[in-house]
Amino acid sequence: MKPKILCSACLGFCACRYDGSQLSSPFINLIKDYVDFETVCPEMGIGLPSPREAIRIVTHAGERKLVGSHSGEDHTKEMQGFVDAFVSRFDHSAYDGIILKCKSPTCGIKEVKHYPTHGKVQNHQTKTIGFFGGTLKATFKGLIVEDDGRLLNEAIRDHFLSAVFLHFEFRKVKASDRPYNALLDYHSKNKYLLMAYNQSALKRMGQIVANHEKREIEEVLSAYEEALSVIYNSSLKPGKNINTIQHLYGYFKNDLSEGEKQFFARQMALYLKGLVSLQSILLILKAWVVRFDNAYLKNQTIFDHYPIELKS
Repeated sequence: MKPKILCSACLGFCACRYDGSQLSSPFINLIKDYVDFETVCPEMGIGLPSPREAIRIVTHAGERKLVGSHSGEDHTKEMQGFVDAFVSRFDHSAYDGIILKCKSPTCGIKEVKHYPTHGKVQNHQTKTIGFFGGTLKATFKGLIVEDDGRLLNEAIRDHFLSAVFLHFEFRKVKASDRPYNALLDYHSKNKYLLMAYNQSALKRMGQIVANHEKREIEEVLSAYEEALSVIYNSSLKPGKNINTIQHLYGYFKNDLSEGEKQFFARQMALYLKGLVSLQSILLILKAWVVRFDNAYLKNQTIFDHYPIELKS
């Protein structure tokens, strides 16, 4: 069983772009052996051929339409019907993330150009969202949704993979024969990763797991999953996760030499200035986990929250 990702078909799976081509995504090539993909092309989904006339979003008097760039042929009704039908049948609980084509008038989730009309005209100075991608991102908040352009950024790529594998592992919790025990284990081993992302969310999750209200396991899992989805809209930023690093450092500080303490303090100062990566800080801490044989921290996913082979 692997994580499952919905992906725009043109990103290396199908020659379905307007010019009859397909794209090659280095990120998708990197992860293809570690996830299962299902693909979608909204434009071919409404019967448009490949190659075809390029389409664009036209915004006028507050109304958005999807039209042929040169002919002005209106595809709005067909596309909206496709989007509505897809959303109604899409079983988001079986997926762990979504990757869509950036800046596409259908699949784009942000930074999509739009125009006052068809033909040779300047685009609006503002940007919009695609008919399909914008709807998916707004509807399925329990999944992380990204585009191939943003995934070129190392921090965004790391966050996407973290969210995908967190979601995938939680799906296994829900499918477990002993879901409450599986949830306890999940919460325990992800404690410091969740803390680094969002301490308030971690606190809520801890209260849910404690289950002082004696709720049924289905309700507990549902509440935990809702709290977990907050992580997908969070990020790992210097300054925000210092408390987490200090918690981890606290396991070792009494056993370290003064030289080691000073070295770590210097690295932390560089991290806060953005000159050292979080991964470098975690690597130092992980070395101490091994050195002092800390059984609890060995299982913490903050050190390896997705396969090391996917780091690039």
